[in-house]
Amino acid sequence: MLKVNKRSEPEEFTKYKKKNKVLNWKDFTSESEIKKLLKEALLEEQENGCCPYCEIEINLNNSQIEHIKPKDKFSELLIDYNNLIACCLENKRCGNSKANKWDELFINPITENPEDYFEYDIKTGKIISIFKDGEKYEKAIYTINLLSLNDNRLCNIRRKYILEFLDYSNNSENDLSGYPIKFPSLRRYLEKFFL
Repeated sequence: MLKVNKRSEPEEFTKYKKKNKVLNWKDFTSESEIKKLLKEALLEEQENGCCPYCEIEINLNNSQIEHIKPKDKFSELLIDYNNLIACCLENKRCGNSKANKWDELFINPITENPEDYFEYDIKTGKIISIFKDGEKYEKAIYTINLLSLNDNRLCNIRRKYILEFLDYSNNSENDLSGYPIKFPSLRRYLEKFFL
């Protein structure tokens, strides 16, 4: 999971909200131009254009606007820019897995740095809690399970990246500055322990 460093709300979005009374998300998302503009702004503030939950690279076509605190439970945050991120469209993972579930145990990538909670199992590609017990452990486990961050497909992709990274870094002729940055928090984890 990645920390999202929010920027100022796009001026066009602010103007749109002043001009239009947004009562439900369905009406808002039918406005394709403002939805596109909003999604572009969200993607720009996310590291490497990645889904903040699973860290898969996303773009305008394979992402959705995600309400961190669900719009069904927090209607006052329906169009609050600081409650929005762009996330992947993966079925049974990330925003689709989270759906409208909410608990204060959820690690909010806007207000907290997920890297303070997680590390990786190099052999399996699983994201795991740094902590062994206590509230931070509970938050990490709750978030991993809610977002299905250890589904088989995602773990296999991570494991492949780990093996490729280690192979590449073991070749002393290679400079890692040219190596693709996928899974930014995993890359930082690998650099910290293997370089």
